[in-house]
Amino acid sequence: MNFMGKNEIPKSQRIGTCETGEIAFNLDAFDRLYKANIIITKRLTDELIEKLIEHKDKIILHLTCTGMGGTRVEPFVPNLQETHGKLFKLIKGGFPVHQVVLRIDPIVPTRKGVETAMRVLRQFRDVGICRVRVSFLDNYKHVKERFKEAKIPILYDGKFHAPMEDRQHWITAIKYCAEECGYMMVELCGEPGFEQTPCVSQMDIDILGLTDEITLEGSAKQRKSCGCPANKSELLRVKPHQCEHKCLYCYWHD
Repeated sequence: MNFMGKNEIPKSQRIGTCETGEIAFNLDAFDRLYKANIIITKRLTDELIEKLIEHKDKIILHLTCTGMGGTRVEPFVPNLQETHGKLFKLIKGGFPVHQVVLRIDPIVPTRKGVETAMRVLRQFRDVGICRVRVSFLDNYKHVKERFKEAKIPILYDGKFHAPMEDRQHWITAIKYCAEECGYMMVELCGEPGFEQTPCVSQMDIDILGLTDEITLEGSAKQRKSCGCPANKSELLRVKPHQCEHKCLYCYWHD
């Protein structure tokens, strides 16, 4: 196979994503949708719900809910109950539930952090979601500085990743809880040492009925543990991309 670079992918083969900001604050991105798009959001506003339903044939929705909304870690993110209620509104409005992925990202790899993630799994068990995506908090330098300023203990002695043994233990616990709650699969994103399911995967293309129209090629080359193809194309245009959530763990510096 001839693997293409990111800039060589024709527009007809590109897959829209919104990883550089919060699309709820950047609704103009819907003017640039491709025929397949992975929309990631922490905030299901009524306006965003309308857009998602209008373009439902083109979208896989990654709804991020860590269970930390409204805390010092995610000070301006909607809380668990509000996000759950908004998702019900979206599904009731006609968005296909099989195109929704529950994204618990990041999880704090401690007993308390994993219990918070399990609370999210139990809260959403009545929606009918099949897919769950998880990853653990990464200790970027600027993230450690934010935690220090907020007087929150820095995890795993400041190392970038939690120890492999700890991550294996907590992933096993999360998968067990997910199975108990009726979810069909737990996907891992950006976790070295584990089998990965990229944010843009063949499964998404198949769900949208585009198996014969889009071929995934190359690598997005975002980081070592990222398995996304070069087809990925950012929908948000203006920099800095607007996001008012102020999450302490955000990998963007500002």
